[in-house]
Amino acid sequence: MSQLHDLSAEAQCAALRSREISSTELTAHYLARIEQQGEALGAFVNVFAEQAMDAARQADARTPEGLLHGLPMPLKDLHPVAGRPTSLGSAAIAGWLPEQDGNVVARLRQAGMVLLGKTHAPEFGPCCYTESRLATPALSPYGEGLSASGSSGGSAAAVAAGLAPMAHASDGLGSTRTPASNCGLVGIKPSRGRIPAVLPAWYQLGSEGPVARSVGDAALFLDAVGTVGPGDLWRQPGWASDAHRAAVRIAPAPLRIGLLTDPGTDETAAHPDCLRACDETARALESLGHEIVPLQLPEPLRIWALLEPLCDVIGVNLSLTAQLMVPEAKRAELMPYTQWYLERSSDIDAMRYAQAQQRLAAAASAWLKWMAGVDVLLTPTSNAPAVPAGALRLDDGWESTQAMLRWSAFTPWANFCGAPAMSLPVHQTLAGIPVGVQLMAMPGQDECLLGLAGALEQVVEWQRRHPRGW
Repeated sequence: MSQLHDLSAEAQCAALRSREISSTELTAHYLARIEQQGEALGAFVNVFAEQAMDAARQADARTPEGLLHGLPMPLKDLHPVAGRPTSLGSAAIAGWLPEQDGNVVARLRQAGMVLLGKTHAPEFGPCCYTESRLATPALSPYGEGLSASGSSGGSAAAVAAGLAPMAHASDGLGSTRTPASNCGLVGIKPSRGRIPAVLPAWYQLGSEGPVARSVGDAALFLDAVGTVGPGDLWRQPGWASDAHRAAVRIAPAPLRIGLLTDPGTDETAAHPDCLRACDETARALESLGHEIVPLQLPEPLRIWALLEPLCDVIGVNLSLTAQLMVPEAKRAELMPYTQWYLERSSDIDAMRYAQAQQRLAAAASAWLKWMAGVDVLLTPTSNAPAVPAGALRLDDGWESTQAMLRWSAFTPWANFCGAPAMSLPVHQTLAGIPVGVQLMAMPGQDECLLGLAGALEQVVEWQRRHPRGW
């Protein structure tokens, strides 16, 4: 017999609106699952059980209004929630109570979500693993000891294990997409200017979005968040309030889809399972009437050439965050990689920082010109399947940074360019470990990606896969 968590987020919202289920019943169900599995998976740093049940009872007493009315969901700990503990993944500021919600957080709360808790994230977020002093490492429920990736690893672990119907995530260089890949989920990074933005930082690389079990659930999240606000610095043309959900139901006309499997690092090839994932996806897309065009990566666009300027930009902004948020007496509690970034950034002057931003901007422009010959780009999401927790922490410094870029070489380009991209869980290894592919489009073409992903989901049906213990 099916259980409540078997229902999609869309189905749960429909049942809440029709009063077939209550928010109290649904919230209690997820809180029980979090208590059973959340700690072992490293999914949460805070669970607000009592407050969530109070909010659920209040939702049941009101007439349903927002798209997410009464739906229990967690929020990623890198983003502030007014009056609730927010640590930004750092034990050095654990217990901080923000006075205001972040922009996307506020929209989700206005849409009626019931806050379950805050999901685990690495300190200040610049990692494709989720390990901190606040919780055990975030793990994929699909494999013993396998990393859920990062920085949205806690959110992805929670959704994949059925501890939440979907979850809030964010993506600075792939931090929504690689956890989605490791945990068998859909993860979306919207175009810059399509939803409210985080504060300008990190060269405006970051974008918030969902990890979800289906494309429709992810589209529901985006519609609940809505359009950019009057204070946002980047904006795409206006669209209907249900644009994302509508797009999922409309398969796009035949597209030219570029296939790229060269990661552009100092390593030569993607893992065989990542190549198989792309091959399976290409065949499925051809069956849907699309043209697959193999692409060669030009030498100037090899990601390895951007490692130094990327670390300069991240390091300076991370140092600024640490200086603003962490008292001097608490800085010894910062994680080793944060300490490394702080030390490294102390030697970066204004000219070097400006040159780093200029190099990233020039590379992004060149990438968009190169990609203009196709409608959509298909790549592996990561350069290899999920690795064991701790495997990328070689020295918590330069070697770790290189290892992370080798593993997640395909995702940063969408962040550099402000383009929409998503990870889709099309493949599993012989051991049942999920492997995702990435679809990327030109800036503003979010609906095209959603329609393509929705059609692909009908062929692959990844939403029916679950880990042991589901």
